[in-house]
Amino acid sequence: MQTVFLLTDFGTSDTYVAQMKAAIISELSGNIHIIDLTHGIKAGSTVEGAFHLYVSRRVIPAGSVVVAVVDPGVGTDRRGVICEVEGTYYVGPDNGLFGLLPVGRSWVLPDPVAGTDSTFHGRDVFAPAAARLVIDPGWVNFLVPVKVEELVSSPVVMPVKEKDGLKVSVAHIDRFGNVILWLPSNAEPGFHPLELKLPDGRIEFITEVAAYADNSGILYLRGSQGLMEIAVSRGDASELLGLGVGDRILLKEGNI
Repeated sequence: MQTVFLLTDFGTSDTYVAQMKAAIISELSGNIHIIDLTHGIKAGSTVEGAFHLYVSRRVIPAGSVVVAVVDPGVGTDRRGVICEVEGTYYVGPDNGLFGLLPVGRSWVLPDPVAGTDSTFHGRDVFAPAAARLVIDPGWVNFLVPVKVEELVSSPVVMPVKEKDGLKVSVAHIDRFGNVILWLPSNAEPGFHPLELKLPDGRIEFITEVAAYADNSGILYLRGSQGLMEIAVSRGDASELLGLGVGDRILLKEGNI
């Protein structure tokens, strides 16, 4: 039995997610596993959606289908696409959601059929497309291909080396207050910072560790998502340091 994964900014207070699931199930006569990645993406934040797709891709089995709907441009001329990533198909709007993924091939979805609700393509376009991919992955061979380089990119600021350290941006704040950085754990081998400089000019000492527990102060460690993090054991690093998504900090090995 195949699996469809869902990611949206719909939340769970309305029935929108359930309607998408119903659309998939009705096409497949219920013979499908549906797993929720998250429906808590900030409304309209394609960057946040792209982050969660990026960090989740390593654990999604090849042969699965992912439906991602963070779609502030729904009903406009923005196109719907299918992207093949390491044996998994991703379905959704071409608005940067798939801009961090190592896309191998991509195709344009057909235009919505007459009578399709222009404000809910998640249910009426992307969910049925996902179901059809489950039934017949070869369907993509009949679609119009898109050059990977023509897909909308995601505006992520990656690490930049500076004379006094490495400047990195905040990718995500998780529910524990951990500050996840756009710094892959293998990006700077041998780099072991001792201090960080915050956007307001404050300087804080940091300690590089392997785990959150039994360590005090501000911690620097490899997180479970393959990215480096700033954390406080049993505390909220984001609140303590006043950091949010998109902020830039400077990491340095010695005194600034």
